[in-house]
Amino acid sequence: MSPIPNTPMHTPIRIDLHDGFYLSPVQDGDQSAYLKHFADKDTADRLLKIPYPYTKEDAEKWVRYCVDSAQTAPHVTTFALRRADGFLIGGAGLVLNTGTSAHRGEIGYWVSKNYRGRGLATAAVKALSHYGFEDLGLRRLEATAFPHNAASHRVLERAGFTREGELKGYHCKNGVLIDACMYALVKTSAHG
Repeated sequence: MSPIPNTPMHTPIRIDLHDGFYLSPVQDGDQSAYLKHFADKDTADRLLKIPYPYTKEDAEKWVRYCVDSAQTAPHVTTFALRRADGFLIGGAGLVLNTGTSAHRGEIGYWVSKNYRGRGLATAAVKALSHYGFEDLGLRRLEATAFPHNAASHRVLERAGFTREGELKGYHCKNGVLIDACMYALVKTSAHG
């Protein structure tokens, strides 16, 4: 894993995973990849905040938000998962809690259909966990998975997260309340 600076994005950040795949900030030009991947209803259905159909306007807004945040926020928290040639094939990010909960963050991730089953999501979650603990000073990381998404449960468990329980009606997507399985990883002396 490449070191990650603890400053706003003024120099490129790259977190190498394996087999040429890596995480880096979302950049202008990624819009077409988002449009391609989120045209797949199965991928969109697996993600809480992705509308279907996903439009060019959705992609433009998201990329602009990510680029602007990377330029102004103290830390990059939204990453593109890329092939060796730089094409975006997934994503991972941290939502940081503030105030009295500043010790916590929530991890989210996705991998496009053609790249699932290669260990990329697990590698991304492990890399972001390290980043969250070591570079951002977090003490607890959380992630939720839909109860029916067994693959996401496996990713979190392989990345060292522990299932804490099921939260009824925790998420709302397209006006429908959806249960969520809560997973967490707490930094202890064993994690550094």
